[in-house]
Amino acid sequence: MKKPRALKRMILAVRLAALAFFLAPAAGFAADGTEASLRIGLAYGANAPSSCEIASASGFILAVPTADGFLAGMPLPAYTRLTVSASGGRTMLHADGGVLVSDDIGAETCVLSHDYASSAPILYEGVPYRGGLSFRPNANNTFNVINRLGVEEYLYGVLNSEMGYKNPPEALKAQAVAARSYTMCNLNTHADDGFDLCAGAHCQVYKGYADEYAETCAAVDGTAGLLLYHSGVPVSGNYFKNSGGHTQNAEDVWTAAEAYLRGVPDAYSPPYTWGWQLSFRELRALLTAAGEEDPGEVAAVFVSERNASGNVNAVTIIGGKGTVVLEKNRIRTVLGASNVKSLRFTFGGALPALPQTPAIRAVGADGAGPLASGAYVLSADGFGVLETEDAFIEGASGRVRASERADAAGGGQAKDEPVTGDSVTFTGSGYGHGVGLPQDSAIEMANRGYDFRRILMQYFTDIQIG
Repeated sequence: MKKPRALKRMILAVRLAALAFFLAPAAGFAADGTEASLRIGLAYGANAPSSCEIASASGFILAVPTADGFLAGMPLPAYTRLTVSASGGRTMLHADGGVLVSDDIGAETCVLSHDYASSAPILYEGVPYRGGLSFRPNANNTFNVINRLGVEEYLYGVLNSEMGYKNPPEALKAQAVAARSYTMCNLNTHADDGFDLCAGAHCQVYKGYADEYAETCAAVDGTAGLLLYHSGVPVSGNYFKNSGGHTQNAEDVWTAAEAYLRGVPDAYSPPYTWGWQLSFRELRALLTAAGEEDPGEVAAVFVSERNASGNVNAVTIIGGKGTVVLEKNRIRTVLGASNVKSLRFTFGGALPALPQTPAIRAVGADGAGPLASGAYVLSADGFGVLETEDAFIEGASGRVRASERADAAGGGQAKDEPVTGDSVTFTGSGYGHGVGLPQDSAIEMANRGYDFRRILMQYFTDIQIG
């Protein structure tokens, strides 16, 4: 069937207007690259829609994001609500009544609020977001929904979800720097899906404009552009909830060692204990569901390896068909991170003691040596002469306060005994992967009067902030 002449003219006008994308920046849009520098996946994979509704009280404008900002295309101020749909690899826009506005806006076109330059948000399924939205078509007539916006704008919508806005300002600032560093060092995590980071816990939880608060925005603005550096190179600001008393080396949780992600004793960690009971039948089902070898009917489970801090490095499961070993963070991945809240656990008994801190050594004028009068230690302002009990010194187990050098928990961990029967009970402390900044400890340090720089220097080794 032939298209009506009026409809043909409308489609032709849209296609011709698209050429304007490549001609001039939109009036009022700063051309510093910040507005479109991030691509955040709001819906993709199993959640990718075949249609959705977008809205803007001021109407819309179509643009193409570039390294210098946006190139303006067709203004659409007459429409306050549009339906996005996909078919045959094309992404179409329809207005109320089914009026076709564009038969293919393309994967790179960004739909913005017409008053975007005044920070007016655009709504995706009723949820407001800064910046604009682009729609990347998939082969099954669905599309990925991608929010295009600047780093600082993105962080406005991250901080409250990752650390509530009611927490102390210096803790929020520490979170802002860590989250910004994580962002910049983990771009293209979802490159195959056409964006940088997702909006969920897999990357950083991002809820957009509706989740912004004056306190969290102030923390972002108060640390604008600041990143963590190690040896002059930006590094990822990994963070988690609670250390259980000791943070972890990166290689003890993941794979590669990182010089700035070293485990340290954590005297500021508030208590966080947890427990979980798992039947052997459920354990077998979790193993096979995660793609591990089927051990058969489980006969015994035991912690087969711990690291220097006492956290679990390996769990061995013995069954009628064979033996399965889960190592490092694979333990939480297979059994469930909300069930096994950390790798600091035992089966049924008391928690392992924190490691003893032997033979503390400080950095002196001639290099590392035993703690002595005039030794140089890490203080709130950097390296200086030991004068207060709040100074930090380097121990064999990591960085600790000088005043706590005699109070470090002692004792090694006896070999864990196998658990037999038909179930196993986990007893643990801490929450999260354990690498980098523990948020509960950052809050505690802020409550004690420490600033965000001191907080970050406590948990990231040999870093600079700039």
